[in-house]
Amino acid sequence: LENLVIPMRNGFCSQKYKPVDYKHLYKLAAVEKMASAKIQLKIKKTEQVSKLNKEQMLLKQHQQVWWQEHKRLSENRQKAEAEIKTFLDEKSHKHNFFLDMRDFEHKLSKERDTYQTNTVVPIWQLKENLKFSLSEMQCYLSKESCLKSRINPVEMLQQIKFVKKQQKAILEFLILESLALERELEDYKTKALAHSFEEQNGLFLEVPSALLSLECPYPDLKTLVISEYRKLASRYWSKLQEIDQQLKVLYRNTEWKEEDHWVFQTVINQYPSDLQRRRTLYLDVLQRYLPHKSRHDLVVHEKAWNRYHFIRNQRRVLILNWAQARKAFLLKAVTTVAEASAAHKAEVALADTRQKQEEICTDLKAKV
Repeated sequence: LENLVIPMRNGFCSQKYKPVDYKHLYKLAAVEKMASAKIQLKIKKTEQVSKLNKEQMLLKQHQQVWWQEHKRLSENRQKAEAEIKTFLDEKSHKHNFFLDMRDFEHKLSKERDTYQTNTVVPIWQLKENLKFSLSEMQCYLSKESCLKSRINPVEMLQQIKFVKKQQKAILEFLILESLALERELEDYKTKALAHSFEEQNGLFLEVPSALLSLECPYPDLKTLVISEYRKLASRYWSKLQEIDQQLKVLYRNTEWKEEDHWVFQTVINQYPSDLQRRRTLYLDVLQRYLPHKSRHDLVVHEKAWNRYHFIRNQRRVLILNWAQARKAFLLKAVTTVAEASAAHKAEVALADTRQKQEEICTDLKAKV
């Protein structure tokens, strides 16, 4: 084993044996390993640079979308505030309610300014003071005595702790107020949904006054028209209930919290449907905003959300079709009753003519 040799052919039909130079092989292997390590390092650096470039490109695209969304929301807010102001200015001269609303708007504006003065301004002042103190520390770093007389670290830390404590108390108060407002809005939402259900029920199942007030000379025809309307409305109403049931099942089967679903919905709505690589962008943002959700969870919820929107669109189309069908039925009913009334008048006129003719014939027979 110590004198391992390898066969080496030298010429035709001749063999010579030469000892293996392991040191040379070790050197060659070390050189190859070093070259391989350099190549792997280059590949790793290239991957890091590529990942960094991809991240920067995504952030740049996100910033463009966020800026457009911020611009759109700012314009909508300005437009809404201008419309509300114009509306209140016009109506406040006629009704005291709108005058009270205008006073309430001024009160909210003052409260907002007071809140900003008490919360935001101290933070900015503290930031400026800290920046000034740091600049002084850099300037007087070599002058220990001067530094001691100008800057008091304990006082600075106490000021920071006081501002943090104040901000924490304000934030807790705002959270409680927000929860109370959310509960109040939920109550209003429940009442609005119940009222909306009653309105939809009446819209579908109640016979329109236009049909009930029709003056038809044939009672059976009017009864038939109302019966056909109820059959038509019942078909659409059953389809609407079926769609609403599907929506309830989809909404009930989701295991997401309301906050997470709100983030999901808000992020998706920020990205326009005609945007290139839209799905890649909003999934990337969702993974940042919802780190506790895996990509698989996001994709599954996305499919359920798309299904929910598809059924919602079906519901909207069904209501539009019902409105068109209802309008067409009412028009046809009015036309049918008008034709029946005309035919009835013709029959009455014809009966009067025959009766007159019979009376004339009777008079002639009596004279003969």
